[in-house]
Amino acid sequence: MKQYKLRTVLAIRFALLILVAISLVSIISNVLINRQFESYVEKQQKIEADDLAKSLETQYHIGKNGWNLDYVHGIGMAALDDGFIIKLYDKDENILWDAENHDMRLCHEVMESIAVRMQNKRPDMEGSFQVHRYDLMQTGEIVGYLDISYYSPYYMDETDFQFMSALNRILIAIGGVSLVGAMSMGILLSNKIVKPISETVGIIQQISMGDYNTRFQGNITTKELYELAHAVNHMAESLEEQENLRKRLTSDVAHELRTPVANIASYMEMMMDGVLEPTPERLETCYREWQRISDLISDLERLRQMESEHLVLQKTEVNLRELSEMVMKNFESRLRQKQIEGQVVGDESLILVDRGRMQQVMSNLVSNAIKYSDGKGMVRIVIKDTKKNSIIYVEDSGIGISTQDLNRIFERFYRTDRSRNRKTGGAGIGLTIVKTIVQAHRGTITVESEEGKGSRFIVMLPKGNSLQ
Repeated sequence: MKQYKLRTVLAIRFALLILVAISLVSIISNVLINRQFESYVEKQQKIEADDLAKSLETQYHIGKNGWNLDYVHGIGMAALDDGFIIKLYDKDENILWDAENHDMRLCHEVMESIAVRMQNKRPDMEGSFQVHRYDLMQTGEIVGYLDISYYSPYYMDETDFQFMSALNRILIAIGGVSLVGAMSMGILLSNKIVKPISETVGIIQQISMGDYNTRFQGNITTKELYELAHAVNHMAESLEEQENLRKRLTSDVAHELRTPVANIASYMEMMMDGVLEPTPERLETCYREWQRISDLISDLERLRQMESEHLVLQKTEVNLRELSEMVMKNFESRLRQKQIEGQVVGDESLILVDRGRMQQVMSNLVSNAIKYSDGKGMVRIVIKDTKKNSIIYVEDSGIGISTQDLNRIFERFYRTDRSRNRKTGGAGIGLTIVKTIVQAHRGTITVESEEGKGSRFIVMLPKGNSLQ
């Protein structure tokens, strides 16, 4: 199927729309104006006929008991030019003056001319000459009768038809000018719409080829186009971040594996060459290095399971206060070793969660709090119960987290110790697992911290969780 540019499609459709709109407006305007003018002409004919009757009515002289027929003749012949054929009667209905009797040929010519013109110009109108009678009165008494015959329901002369033709030409000219203007505006509008879309398509094509650094630049006033450009920029940023995370993950996994593998290879090589004796202590060192590799693989497997779309939560009603007290009790020996005070305070909060997963969340957070706290410090779990959420605060008075690290601590293998030493233990994916579990419960986890003053992790779980 042949495809057309959006600019062409918009311009053509906009032009067609304007053409239809202008055509409808022109047709409707023409019909309404014609009807209005015809109604006006009909009313004017009636007014002229009435004025003619009133003018003749004054030509009866009561004292002389007679009509001024000379004046009647003048009015009658002048009226004939306007298409009015008059016949005057006295009060006994005797004919006093008749235009047809006076000049029958001229009357027939006028009548035929009007009839032919109207049949040619208005063939759909069934018109004819009709007689309209007027009672002529003076001082409340009838002094005569007047028959005025004219083409009904209305008739127009050549001047009237020329006026209507000129008006129609003006409407057509206005329509043509409007159409050209509308098409020009349509082209400009389509260009304005298509330009950011074309640029966005180009950016998407660059992104599809792996160039995640490209961004849409420019000001857009249309809300939908702005949202489209913003979404594409956000997609590019997300893909760039994911690509950086993928590269960093590869680098971090290689780094985590390199040291223990090198240690094991070094010991095995020296023992095979006889440089070192395979003593139990050296074999135990090799085993510990192997255990580090095994732990890393186990952590990665757990993370894979957590992030899998098939992660199933076994939800039951859990009292977070009781669960917190149990978790804190499990760390009692480590707290005593580092002379750290452990506290659980707050509300009794019942919520539907996976008990094992939530215990893992609390355990990881408390373990980190103890790990990065100095002696004689404090680790506290605070439970807050609200109408819509259950909130867990895990607070410590430890070394804190720098501002530049706060936005990255939930990334895989990210640790705040820049030397990447193993003194604090762990592979740096504990908080990644915590975040994954919390998100699986449709909750959120955030952190507040200041270097040297401790940290606070905030887990917010919605009470809308169901057992399904």
